[in-house]
Amino acid sequence: MTFVLNLMRLSLWFFRAPDLKFVRRDRMEHLLRAILRLRIAVGMIVFAVVLGMLGYRFIEHTTWFDAYYMSLVTISTVGFGEVIPLSFPGRVFTSFLIVFNIGFFAYAVSTLVSIFSETEVHAFFFDYYMKKQIQQLRNHTIVCGFGRHAIEVCRELTKQQAPFVIVEQDNSKIEQLRRETSYLFLEGDVTEDSVLIDAGIEYASALVVTLPVDASNLFVIMSARQLNAGLKIISRLNNAADEKKLLRAGANHVVMPERIGGFYMATLVNKPDLVEFFTLISNMGANQVVFEEIAVVEFKKQFRGQSIEAGGVLKVTDIPIVGLRFPDGRYQLNPKADVVLQPDMHVIVLGDAAQIRRFSAAVLQDAGDSD
Repeated sequence: MTFVLNLMRLSLWFFRAPDLKFVRRDRMEHLLRAILRLRIAVGMIVFAVVLGMLGYRFIEHTTWFDAYYMSLVTISTVGFGEVIPLSFPGRVFTSFLIVFNIGFFAYAVSTLVSIFSETEVHAFFFDYYMKKQIQQLRNHTIVCGFGRHAIEVCRELTKQQAPFVIVEQDNSKIEQLRRETSYLFLEGDVTEDSVLIDAGIEYASALVVTLPVDASNLFVIMSARQLNAGLKIISRLNNAADEKKLLRAGANHVVMPERIGGFYMATLVNKPDLVEFFTLISNMGANQVVFEEIAVVEFKKQFRGQSIEAGGVLKVTDIPIVGLRFPDGRYQLNPKADVVLQPDMHVIVLGDAAQIRRFSAAVLQDAGDSD
């Protein structure tokens, strides 16, 4: 099936190749050479048909269509027989046409077979349509690198059905992505602005940087922040001394995997049940429990500027508000019923996916609504 699709695509590109500027240069050049070879092969077949048609037309003085049909039957060697009576000169011409066509036809067939059996051609079409999908992404996450931490990030994003694209330059990891996953990915050096632009950073909502060297992470953060000022940037931290540098460069959050792992292991000593609860609410378990932070400004007008009790938020939902985040970054857990929900606050709710959906339907204003 893939072979047939590639044949149809290459046949369409026989006349005019599309814009290939975002395809890897070596693969683009390989495909253009393949298209040139295809044009030569088709041109040779057309030349042989026209030559035969002219020969029959002027030797046998037949109509143009009969000459064309006789030429096509002779060259294709289908064995239909002579469609027009042939004189001695006509038979001599036919014999030379058959011998002459053997070389042309053999070259054309071998060219077509070689083009569609080349791995580079298949790789080109894979990359081309992959990058067409990447160009259509909006509000997605860009994952920089595909190491052991990025693999877990991608698994969780897949669970959440959140769109994302991976940027990786290591050939072995690119082949792993191609063979073992259905993820969207881009081959290139993420420290280059052009690669980030190809990954759609202008339209992305988040960037996860998982490179093993803090200096590389720092460079990516600075470049990304300049390209998209509103981007949420989460960076891996390898050296605790570099944490402030990454934050100053523009990272919203910095994560040190060893620190989190140590916390979990230490907590398991005396509070294993607490770790199980962390696992549950972090969506790592089989049960999908979700912490959701929602801006009060997105609430329906009747709930804003009112206390939790007076506004009636809890009456129209089946999950409680477990926390509030104030504009200065402070959090208040288990807020009292008399707390007024101001538009610059965020509420934190806890529930399963269905409960969160019901909360959103009951409390949030519709996309088209406005004050």
